[in-house]
Amino acid sequence: FLVPAFKQSAVGLFVYDKYRVSDRLLLHGALRYDYARISMYKYTDWFVSGPAEGETGNGEQLKRAADLQRNFNSLVWSAGLNYNLDQFAIKANIGKSFRMPIAKELGANGVNYHYFSYERGNADLSPEQSYQADLSLSWTSPRWSLQLSPFYNYFANYIYLNPTAEHDYFYGAGNQVFKYAQSEVMRYGAEVTLKYKISNAFSTEFLGEYLYAKQLSGAKKGYTLPFSPPASGLINLTWSPKTGTKLTDSYLSADYRLVTAQSNIVPPEKKTAGYGLVNLQAGTRLQLGQQVLMLSLQAQNLLDTRYLNHTSFYRLIELPEQGRNIVLSLQIPFKIR
Repeated sequence: FLVPAFKQSAVGLFVYDKYRVSDRLLLHGALRYDYARISMYKYTDWFVSGPAEGETGNGEQLKRAADLQRNFNSLVWSAGLNYNLDQFAIKANIGKSFRMPIAKELGANGVNYHYFSYERGNADLSPEQSYQADLSLSWTSPRWSLQLSPFYNYFANYIYLNPTAEHDYFYGAGNQVFKYAQSEVMRYGAEVTLKYKISNAFSTEFLGEYLYAKQLSGAKKGYTLPFSPPASGLINLTWSPKTGTKLTDSYLSADYRLVTAQSNIVPPEKKTAGYGLVNLQAGTRLQLGQQVLMLSLQAQNLLDTRYLNHTSFYRLIELPEQGRNIVLSLQIPFKIR
């Protein structure tokens, strides 16, 4: 058992419009109203559970979920602009969003075998309300291109799976207990992409990501959110030679992905060490008469690095991510007449 039987229905109405002020400037906005209902049904174990350790008695059939009916509604909005110059482009958006709690968040009470955890829902959760602002700045030239995308989110009542120091020994082998909770949250970050064309055949690219989150209320006030991703960066070098008429769109690329250690955690989370991964990719498009074959070869995690992904539930059981992986792909497109 994880989630009780439930019925859920939702209806929404939205209006969207855009207005072109000039050839360079476009404005757009939207309004949306949502109404949703969820009904959950009580569930009692069909078997008898023995008394807890240190207690006496004959045991009982545990009640895992009670009847519950909740209604939700919200009016949200968004507004934005696109402004384009010859080499520059700006996109900016602000808005309010709404998310109703799902059945698992409201009524979970059991082992989630996919995530190696015991989850407990919270029937009193309110709809998640947030305000966000994001900006995209891009610049291009014959050899260079740069895109910077910062963002900011404020959640009045963010819903998340809160780790506890409790462990379940009734239904699992000591699975850590997670409880759905809400708190006021601030979150901001940025993504950056930088590309440089070295020559007609060579190019390089850098990708970077950063996210910071902080709880502003609740029992974990001052801490980040569970499973928050650490900062990461990737640098790539690609060779795209001209190989004649039989072979086209050929490429050979290598990239190095660096992920920093994650020490900004929520107790009782554990810190995660940083790591670096090397990947190789190669591919081509082969023309055989009227038939086209698309070949690709990937060597993922070439150095067979052992690492834990901080955003993955597998790290709860100290299970590392996939080691060296070789992928050979052949695609044969065809038409059925």
